Amino acid sequence: MEKSKYLDVALKTLSQVFSDGGAKATIDVMAKLKLKDVTDIDAKTISACNSVLHERVRMLKGDEIATKFYSMLNNACR
Repeated sequence: MEKSKYLDVALKTLSQVFSDGGAKATIDVMAKLKLKDVTDIDAKTISACNSVLHERVRMLKGDEIATKFYSMLNNACR
């Protein structure tokens, strides 16, 4: 998957849980730190990034919302 497509999917999904600004800030940090030298993202990296986002949502919003978010994000990345 192209990095820009993944980041767009992740941003749209995260925006359903956080404010647009909060979601954008999270995705911007991920893009700079985890994906800065990547143009295409393999399945292993997508899984790792999704896990990081899931954990962030879980810590801030709780298990139930995080589980729903993780499912939506994984489905959107297929």
